[in-house]
Amino acid sequence: MTPIDLPLNGALSTGGPFSGLTDSEMLQVLTRNVGATVAVVSSALRIVYVNDEYARWFRAAPEDLVGKTLIELYGEHNYSRFLHYVQRVLAGERVSYQRPVLDPEGRESWRTICLSPWRDARGSILGFITAALDVDELQVAMNALRTANQRLSSHMDNSPLAVLEMDDELRVLRCSRRAIELMGWQDLAQVESRCLHELPGTSDMDQHLSQAFSDLRSGRTTRNRVESCLHRADGSEVHCEWFSSALTDEGGRVTSIMSLVQDISAKIEIARQHYYLANHDSLTGLQNRSAFQRRFEHSLSRVRSRGGAVALLFIDLDGFKKINDGHGHKVGDEVLRCVAQRLAGAVRGSDTVARLGGDEFLVMLDTDVEADLVGHIGARIISALAEPMQVDDLALRVGASIGVAMHPPLEGDLELLMAQADQAMYAAKRTGRSCMRYAGQA
Repeated sequence: MTPIDLPLNGALSTGGPFSGLTDSEMLQVLTRNVGATVAVVSSALRIVYVNDEYARWFRAAPEDLVGKTLIELYGEHNYSRFLHYVQRVLAGERVSYQRPVLDPEGRESWRTICLSPWRDARGSILGFITAALDVDELQVAMNALRTANQRLSSHMDNSPLAVLEMDDELRVLRCSRRAIELMGWQDLAQVESRCLHELPGTSDMDQHLSQAFSDLRSGRTTRNRVESCLHRADGSEVHCEWFSSALTDEGGRVTSIMSLVQDISAKIEIARQHYYLANHDSLTGLQNRSAFQRRFEHSLSRVRSRGGAVALLFIDLDGFKKINDGHGHKVGDEVLRCVAQRLAGAVRGSDTVARLGGDEFLVMLDTDVEADLVGHIGARIISALAEPMQVDDLALRVGASIGVAMHPPLEGDLELLMAQADQAMYAAKRTGRSCMRYAGQA
């Protein structure tokens, strides 16, 4: 094979073992020893030069390939597969692509192929130069990585937890479909590359969630768990539990943050219901005895330390037993519900109303409490409960006997005040019912 006169990029070394090599001799070195396949193709698509490695792939001598057309060398089918790349390089574009090919042993392997325009001194295109390197191991690794990423993405999208990956500025890098659904976002395009605090639902994140992310970004912790309440764009509320972790580089700088988010709204609602049932009377919705006693003890403690007064009104219904025995428990229950509503309407918003059990109720006044106020509210309660109650087709009446215990002047002890209010209530019943008596009165 006679090497063609092609200009070499860069100058040859003039010292050491390469001293005295001509361009032609250097070309021969490259022809025999370079690991890439190299060929020069004219604009007529004929081979004008190939190196030894290129010829080896065709199991031929280099001189046997020179002069052949690409169609003769590759066949029409294979030629059609890379024709559009040839057209681009002949138009002056440098082209690079990858494709699988059969090596000289018949094994399929991946090659990176680079096509560069071959120009004369005036810049006119005479053809192109093609060079290819074996990148099979790299391609296999990339395919394995791509498969792993696809599996990870599949796991993310199929996870019952919402998955969010963010950079150190909390810009969303990727998220699962469950995250979009949970946060009430429209689609991935709405959230990608945007900061979490700019997005609907997370723009008003509470202090606990903000502090958790701040701790991760600053390096104070590498992982944490926090519960938060978010408000979606449609106004709905969702309670979430966030499991977040930070990834750092070799220098300790945070590079990304991963959050797994669980919807715990159902759990929170159940907890609320349990709390409500534990603290409220199931029939009337008023506070129950235990909740009332905790509230009463707290108010007593405040009065002892800061001054003021607290009044306890112990209320027993007059005539309820006759209604309950005569018309049945269903009617009796409706009367108790009506009594609860009227008691709530007769007191101030800051006052506390509870059902002790049966037809006994408690009212606590612990704000701006004076004797005249207690008398006024007691009279309102008696008047409100004296009004007829319509239950089904029945017009029913009950009364209220009220016993009052106040601290001061009485000792600020919960059990003592309740006992004295109870005694005062029985004194009111003995007096004639539908009236109010104060503990300590004769």
